Amino acid sequence: MDANEKEETRARLLHEQDAAQRQIDRIQETLDVALEDSVSELSTYDNHPADVGSETFERSKDSAVQENFRLRLLAIKDALRKLDEGTYGRCDECGAEIAPERLAAVPYTTKCRDCKERGELISERERPIEERALAQPFRPPGDESVIYDREDAWQEMAQHGLSTETEQEFEEDRGHTEDVDAVPYVQEDGAFFQDTRVRGDTGGRSD
Repeated sequence: MDANEKEETRARLLHEQDAAQRQIDRIQETLDVALEDSVSELSTYDNHPADVGSETFERSKDSAVQENFRLRLLAIKDALRKLDEGTYGRCDECGAEIAPERLAAVPYTTKCRDCKERGELISERERPIEERALAQPFRPPGDESVIYDREDAWQEMAQHGLSTETEQEFEEDRGHTEDVDAVPYVQEDGAFFQDTRVRGDTGGRSD
C-alpha cells in the first residue's frame, strides 16, 4: 500500500468513525429521556406492563443498535492503529493479505474471506450447550438397554389429557360431571326447582 492509498484509507476510516460516533450520540439522547416523558405519563407505576410494552421494545432495540455501532467504532479504531503500525490489510487469523475489494467494502474488516467463511461454518455446526443436558435422560432409538425412553414419557403425559380433548370429555373422564336424571327436583306452579329438602322432610310443619 503506497502513501496515497494509505491516506485515502485513513480518510475513509475517519469518516466511518465520525458517522458511528454520531449514531451512538443520537441514540443516547433518546435513551436519556425518561420512560415517563417518552410516553407522556406522570408515572408508569400504576400502569399495566402492556401499556408501555411498545416503548420498552423500542428502547431495547435502540440499545442493541447502539451496541452494534460501539463494536463497529472499536473495529475502526483498531484498523487505524494497524494502519499506523503497517499491519493494516492482513488477516488476524492466517496472516494473509485481505483482498482489496473486501477492504473497499468493509475497510475495518479483520479477516480474509476464507477465514470468515470458515468461522461461519463452525458456528453453524455448533449446537446450544443446553442440548447436552437435555439429551442425557434418553438414549438413541434402538438401544434396548433403555427402560424409560421418549415414547414412555409421551404416554405418561398423555394420560393427563391432550389439547385435542374438550373440557367436557376431560371432566367426564375425571368423574366430575353429574347425571341430570339423578338430580331430585320438585314442580311448583309449572316451574321445576331442585329439591334441597332433607330426606324424609315433607315440607310441612311438625306439631
